[in-house]
Amino acid sequence: MMAVKTDTLKLPKLRFAPSPTGFLHVGGARTAIFNWLVARKYGGSFLLRIEDTDQERSTRAAEEQIRSALRLLNIDWDGEPYYQSAHRERHLQTAHELLKQGRAYRCFCSKEALAEKRRLAERNKINQRYDGTCRDLNPAVIEQNLKDKKPFSIRFKVESGQVSWNDRIHGQTKVDNNTLDDFIIVRQDGTPTYPLAVVTDDHDMGITLVLRGDDHIANTNKQILLFEALQWRVPQFGHIPLILGPDKVRLSKRHGAASVGEFLEQGILPEALFNYLCLLGWSPGDDREIMSREELISAFDLNRINHSAAVFDVKKLFWLNSRYFAGLPFDRIWKHVLKWLKQAQRTITEPETERFRLLVSLQQARCSTLSELTNGLTVFFETPEMYEEKGVRKFFLKGQSEKLLVLLKQEIEKKEARFFTDIEAIEAFIRQFAAEREVAAAKVIHPLRLALTGSSASPGIFELCYILGKEKVNKRIEKALQYIPLARAAVTEQ
Repeated sequence: MMAVKTDTLKLPKLRFAPSPTGFLHVGGARTAIFNWLVARKYGGSFLLRIEDTDQERSTRAAEEQIRSALRLLNIDWDGEPYYQSAHRERHLQTAHELLKQGRAYRCFCSKEALAEKRRLAERNKINQRYDGTCRDLNPAVIEQNLKDKKPFSIRFKVESGQVSWNDRIHGQTKVDNNTLDDFIIVRQDGTPTYPLAVVTDDHDMGITLVLRGDDHIANTNKQILLFEALQWRVPQFGHIPLILGPDKVRLSKRHGAASVGEFLEQGILPEALFNYLCLLGWSPGDDREIMSREELISAFDLNRINHSAAVFDVKKLFWLNSRYFAGLPFDRIWKHVLKWLKQAQRTITEPETERFRLLVSLQQARCSTLSELTNGLTVFFETPEMYEEKGVRKFFLKGQSEKLLVLLKQEIEKKEARFFTDIEAIEAFIRQFAAEREVAAAKVIHPLRLALTGSSASPGIFELCYILGKEKVNKRIEKALQYIPLARAAVTEQ
């Protein structure tokens, strides 16, 4: 058999074809991104096909989640989505064309008979393939079986030879036809199988390049045989190596987050995830790691996709996200915070807004994800219920910490509330308080931070006092002073 002819990448037409049976996996998202980049770079089309023929497992909710994830990643598609289930009659028409040409035949073997043949092959440790029982049935037998309404599937007739294609990633690839049996293209229940539906859809949609995961290589020889039998133009194929977890096993839920939605819920920015997935198994050929969409489109080259599987590095993703996060415009951060406030049923008064915005700005400088930032905002609303154990031992139970907090509270009570509207005045007050008692400022700052936040780490203490205001600061010091004797007693008992 001659090698399959391929098209160029001039004005390519590509498709992303998810099954709406679950969330969009990051591997699927990367496949969509690579297809999108090729289409946009070469002025082609990127189509979305919903392969929803598995009616038992396909759901509208899963489809909407997939579409939503693509939109969040800013992956747009051309035209309306193509629903595979809406073209079942067309798929069956293709099967009947193959029957008419003698390239397919009806198989009347019962499920029970086929199952028994499989059992015998397994028992004898033979690679089970269909034995061709119905391949050359007498026409009269076929006619009688049809009259008797005997159930049948339709099988494609695989001839001897070889399938060859120039894979855009792996290069020249050959598969002997003797590795295939006469595969089913229409099941006994009248539903088309994956190879038939996909080939028909790719032809009707005018797809010129099928770019998909390595796990589909096993389908490619069947699909090329169908394209050739129907005398349809064979698209180019490119198979992207899979994404593995740190244990070098295919990335899945057991490695933690594996879907686009999960990473976005963790506060990963869509543009950071997009950037990271582009670099997962591909590189621009230099040391660039942070690239705009325009730069990625310009630099993307199928020849630079690695031939081996990529390992998903969560730490690298979070590092990349931190770089994007640091440069995120405050207006966008604020918009996210307002959404979080509504969802968390938190409220801030108009006079508190300026202070709260400062807290948001300070947290942005300290955090690397949106979720980390919003978690850090709870300090504004919640008096600590617990205190960091290491901090308690270091900052509450040693030296003069308790006495200093008592004295500091007394001094704060003398201040007017408006005193806490000046950060520089707050800093001068705390430093002078420490100097008058002949202790380093840190001896006051660290216990105070633990009292206000429950943690040894926080935004700047002077800004934090300004943000919280006199009333909250005093209440939190009072609560810490109630806690310290209990903590000391617990340590003594140990």
